Amino acid sequence: MTENRRTNDPQGVRRRIIDAAYDAFVSQGYIATGMLELRARASVSGGAMAHHFPSKRELGLAVIRDRVAEAVRQTWINPLHACADAPTAIDLIFGNIIDELTLKGSVSGCPLNNMAMEVSQHDPEMRDVLSEVFYAWHDALSEKFQADVASKRASDLNPSSLATLAIAAYSGAMAIAKACQDVGPLVDCRSELAATLATKYHSVT
Repeated sequence: MTENRRTNDPQGVRRRIIDAAYDAFVSQGYIATGMLELRARASVSGGAMAHHFPSKRELGLAVIRDRVAEAVRQTWINPLHACADAPTAIDLIFGNIIDELTLKGSVSGCPLNNMAMEVSQHDPEMRDVLSEVFYAWHDALSEKFQADVASKRASDLNPSSLATLAIAAYSGAMAIAKACQDVGPLVDCRSELAATLATKYHSVT
């Protein structure tokens, strides 16, 4: 019965492997996770694993494209599109992340940052794919800041450099939070980013 389901639902099997790999790579790292462990986590045969992902590297690329990019889209890019301005979106995003991690009781870190720190120096193709995700994130923030300037919500700001600052601040705070297993750095970063952005937005009515 199980084998029939796997045979008749190849996309479902592929998704299950990617989901298992994503969870493992985020929680314990790409390098520390072996393919045998991922087979067990995904409950797939060696043949199914080899069919979909002949190598760990190919699986890593799929995780970045299918899951890490989607995590950034859902966590950051979609709220930026939905909110009236960048400060409101950023504050909402930080609040959601802090609440989620507090409820979870642990911090596994930013999936994009985790993967980038491990593989960027060793694999040019993985580095390029990770860079594309960073660029999409940066572009979404930069475009939101630019739209705020165009709509007179903000002035005297550089959209691109401010987007870089927001990403760097978040990534650094998340790394500290992971190391300390404490959301405090994210709370501090949220507060300081809000104060910084207020200097660009406070005079706009």
